[in-house]
Amino acid sequence: MNPFSPSSRPSNRALAGLSLFVLLGSPLPAAASAFSPPPDIRPLQELMNQGKAQEAVDKLSALLEKDPDNARLLYDLGVAAYAAGKFEDALIALDRAEQLGGSGIANKVKFQKGNAEFRIGSASRTANLDETVARWKESLHHFADALRASEDPQARRNFEFVRRQLLDLLMADAKRNMEASKDPVNSPLQKIDKLRNAFEKFSDAKEIAPSDPDANAGESESRDQLANALAREGTRKSQSTRLVSPKPTEAPIPRPDYKEIEEGVAMLEDAVQLKPKDEGFKQALEDAKRRLADALTFHARTLMLQEQQMPWPNEKLAVLRMAREQVEKALDKVPDHQPAKDTLEAIKQRLADVMEERADELVQQSEQANLEQQTQALGQSLDFYQQASELKPKEARLPQKAAATQEKLEKALSKLADKLSQDPQGKESLESKAARLEGAEQALDELQGLKPSKETGDKAAEVGKKLDEVRQKLSEQAQKGQSQQPGGKQPQMAQGEPQNQGVPIDAPPRINTPAQKGRWSSKEMMKKQDY
Repeated sequence: MNPFSPSSRPSNRALAGLSLFVLLGSPLPAAASAFSPPPDIRPLQELMNQGKAQEAVDKLSALLEKDPDNARLLYDLGVAAYAAGKFEDALIALDRAEQLGGSGIANKVKFQKGNAEFRIGSASRTANLDETVARWKESLHHFADALRASEDPQARRNFEFVRRQLLDLLMADAKRNMEASKDPVNSPLQKIDKLRNAFEKFSDAKEIAPSDPDANAGESESRDQLANALAREGTRKSQSTRLVSPKPTEAPIPRPDYKEIEEGVAMLEDAVQLKPKDEGFKQALEDAKRRLADALTFHARTLMLQEQQMPWPNEKLAVLRMAREQVEKALDKVPDHQPAKDTLEAIKQRLADVMEERADELVQQSEQANLEQQTQALGQSLDFYQQASELKPKEARLPQKAAATQEKLEKALSKLADKLSQDPQGKESLESKAARLEGAEQALDELQGLKPSKETGDKAAEVGKKLDEVRQKLSEQAQKGQSQQPGGKQPQMAQGEPQNQGVPIDAPPRINTPAQKGRWSSKEMMKKQDY
C-alpha cells in the first residue's frame, strides 16, 4: 500500500493518507498570542474533512496576517497547503514554523516536510528525474530526523516506503546506464560518462540499502568497468605526441600538448582511486606523471627563450613566473625530476637578475622625481630587491642594495608626510584637505612599518585626529545638503557620472587563487551529477 496516496477527505490522523499527527494544531492558550485570541480549529478541521483545503488555507493566511510569528498557525497553514496540493507553499510555512516553534512543533514539521518533499519529487518524475532523486533524498532525511525524535510506526512506514521507491529508481537508472555503456557506437568519453552515472547511482543505492545484494554487486561491477575505462583513456592521452603550434607572441618552437597529457594523468589518478590495489594502474600513472613532467619542463624552457626576446621588464617577469609555475607543477607530480629541478633553479636566477635590473632603474628614476613619485618608485624597488634576495640568498649585494633603498624610502616618506601634514596657503576645500591628510596618514603608516618610532606614531595620531575632524565636517555638510532637497531626498547623480559602488558581487576570482580540490581529478569525473 502506498502511504502517500491522495485522499480528498483526510482524517484527523491522516493528511492525504500519511499524516502521523493530528491534522491541525489544538487551540493555543490565550497568552500564546499577543495579537489575537486563539482561533477555533474545529471549523478549519471540518473544511479539511470536506475536501475544502483551499478555504482553510485562506482562513489561516488571514489569521497569520495578524499574528505572523505564530508557530502553530504556520504549522497548520503548511498542513492545509499540503492538502490543497501546494507543496512548495507548504514547505515555506513549515520551515518558518520549525524556526519559531519549540521541539513539539519541530518534530511534527519534520514528518510533514518529508511528506511534501516526496510529493514534489513524485510530480517531477516524468519531466526531471534529477529533481525526483534529490527530493526523495530530502524526504528520507526529514523522516529520519522525525524517527530520531520519536520512533513512530507511521514515520517508520513512510521512511521505508520512500527508501524503497528511491532504491528502485536509482537501481533502474543505474542499470540503464550500464547497458547503454556497452553500445559500440560510444566514444571512450561517452562510455566513461555512462559508467560514471551508473557507478554514482549504484553507490547511492548502496548507501541507502547497505545490505541490498543487487546494489552491492552493481556498485562493484560499475566501479571496475569505470576504472578500466578511465585507465585506458588516461593512458592514451598521457602518451600523446601531438605538438601545439606557438602563438604569435610566443617563441617559434612547437611544444608538447601538456594539457592533454595532464588530463590523462588526472584520469589515471581517478582510476587508481577507484581501484587502489591495481598495480598496473599505479605503474601507468607513474609513467604518465613523468611524461607530464617532461612536457611541462620543456614548456618552461620555451618560455625562458621567449623572455629573452621581450623588451619590457614587466613582460619578462610575467613570462618567467609562468615558466616557474610550469616546473613547480612538474615537481608536484614528480618530486625527483632532475630536469625540472635544474630548470627551476635557472628560472630563479633569471628572475632575480631581472628584478635587480628593474629595481636599479627605479632607484635612478626616483632621483629626478617629486616626493610622491619618489616614494612609489623606491617602494617598488625595495620590494624587487627583497624578492631577488630571497631567490639568490647567497648574493651579498642584494641585501645591501635593499638596505640603502629602504633608508632613502624612509627619508622620502618622512618628508612627504611633513609636507602633506602642513596646511597650504590659500583656501582649501574640505574634500582636498581630507585627501591631503589621508596621504599624510598613509605615508606615516608606511614609515612606521619600515622604521617604528614614537615620533612617527605621535605624528600619525595627530594627523588621524585632524582627519577625523574633517570627515565629521564633511558628513555634517552632506546631511545639511540632503535635508535641503525637496522631500528630504538625497540628490541623484547626473547620468553618466561615475559612482564608486565597490567591487561587484559577481567579480571574477583573483588570478592564481587555487580552488579547493574535490574528490576526483579528471574533468570527466567531476561533471555535475545528473540528479
